Amino acid sequence: MTVIKTNIRRKIIKLAAGTGAAAAFSAAVIAAFTVFPGALAYKNEKGTETALFTEQKIVNGDDLVLYIAEKPTITEEKNAITDDVREEKDIEDITEADDEQLFPEKYMFTVNRENASEDLTNFSQHSGKIVSETFGKMNGAQMIDLRGGGQLRNCTDIPNETAAAESEKPSGISVELYSEQPQVLVVHTHTTESYEPYEKEWFDSSYTSRSADPKNGVVAVGDAICRELAASGISVIHDCTVHDSVYTGAYTRSLATTVSILDRYPSVKIVLGIHRDAIEYEDGTRVSAVTGIDGKKAAQIMIICAADDGNYDVPFFMDNLHFACELQQQTESMFPTLTRPILFQYCQYNQQVSKGALLIEVGSHGNSIDQAVYSGELIGKSLAVLLKKDAVYQTEAVPVISEMPLYFLDRLM
Repeated sequence: MTVIKTNIRRKIIKLAAGTGAAAAFSAAVIAAFTVFPGALAYKNEKGTETALFTEQKIVNGDDLVLYIAEKPTITEEKNAITDDVREEKDIEDITEADDEQLFPEKYMFTVNRENASEDLTNFSQHSGKIVSETFGKMNGAQMIDLRGGGQLRNCTDIPNETAAAESEKPSGISVELYSEQPQVLVVHTHTTESYEPYEKEWFDSSYTSRSADPKNGVVAVGDAICRELAASGISVIHDCTVHDSVYTGAYTRSLATTVSILDRYPSVKIVLGIHRDAIEYEDGTRVSAVTGIDGKKAAQIMIICAADDGNYDVPFFMDNLHFACELQQQTESMFPTLTRPILFQYCQYNQQVSKGALLIEVGSHGNSIDQAVYSGELIGKSLAVLLKKDAVYQTEAVPVISEMPLYFLDRLM
């Protein structure tokens, strides 16, 4: 059975030429199962079946999870930032003076982060099995191979030919490097979604796969993504507000948080909702969706892109599809097998807030926290490479001196 649940770094660049000159650039994201015939059913957190739908019918309920009652057929270091200690302060309270004092050499805001601590190794009862699976290329009428790598699963009424053509269009997103204003926002609707404390072949059923400790779950994944973006000079806000203390209504609360930040920082071009999937089989065996990247195990990821048939109020969904396909192809080209197919489905998931809004499922409840955080690093690296292709530089802040070697300027850019 497959189940789906679904601060700023300030960089100083010194340019030496002749007598010497310096310029300062200030800186203030459905499981990969084979397509089976038959109906899907939704279950709430207590496991009570609530409704049956056809395969393409997806709802956006806060307290619902999706399962398919068959086992799928499987076909196939961070470096730039070394200081993991980051100052934290509410965004509303940050002043220019605070920025100078609290965030020297940083492009990353971390806000509303909990200080809770929880030792998940205390859950030691062997209640069931965890198996590792690598979800590979899928076949089926809904599957579209992307030219640059990876796949798109089209669960909409949009013809595959149309979706395929749209998948090749550029997103048009252009961020500003070394900007004083944030360009990316990372948020969590289900902020307490967590992972196993280490790689193992069993789970304790008393552990709910949720933890208030941000080091145990998706917040740690968000940290890893943001650190890689910041290392590339892309300003990012990581909002760690806990929206799922009560599960129902989490999307409404995270929407309010997201809108508030976007209102304050209209410079944000990308909004990534980072989640953790939950995959298990009929017999209760949990799945660790994992692959090997550069000799290390990484949790596989799945991008979800909302579509709109007139009932979901997602006006930018086709723009978001362009971005999703760009990110999917960039990630697969750099880290083959890291991604599961993009899920393109009728839903909302707060992607109505802006262009460049996506949901990314990182691993499953069978994955270890180390595997998930490593995937966060890889997501951040691939996203940074993608965004820098069409980035705008603050070239007016660079004193272009005639004696300055051209090769140095090329390296800077």
